[in-house]
Amino acid sequence: MAKVTGPLMSLSASGTVANTITFDKRGFVRQRVIPTNPQSEAQGNVRQVLLAVQRAMTFLGIAVINAIKTVAPITYRWNSFMLQQVIGPSSTEIDASKLAYAALSAPERADWETAALAAGLTAQSLAYASDAAISPGLALFAVSRGLFRLGINVADGEPGAANQAEWGNYFTS
Repeated sequence: MAKVTGPLMSLSASGTVANTITFDKRGFVRQRVIPTNPQSEAQGNVRQVLLAVQRAMTFLGIAVINAIKTVAPITYRWNSFMLQQVIGPSSTEIDASKLAYAALSAPERADWETAALAAGLTAQSLAYASDAAISPGLALFAVSRGLFRLGINVADGEPGAANQAEWGNYFTS
């Protein structure tokens, strides 16, 4: 990207010339690009997972955030690191969390939903995603599994059938 520092037809240039070059107010010149956002189903599914995990992490308590910061590499922000741990490469971790959550009985999933709602989480969905909405219980379950894999709150055990209340309480601590 070129930066205009001297006169270019004047002392300031901004806007687009002949639909080919764009000048911005900071003095940068670039090729004109028309952004696209196709909102495909596949893109919606990925964005829906990102949305659900990021929104769930906004309810993490300061003690949990500090614990994540102690294990996150110095080059990462804590929330980016945690997002990577919850979703995993090629969505492997979030897919494993979905399978483990689906394997719980209906009353156990209901208990996770109750714990998640008590922590403040809500369902997340996008209109153009083909996957089902991410329930609050699933979001709590997936983030809790990520915390457990990192060695944070191993005292409550791996998230499962009987410890949703403990993880819900820990989540906001």
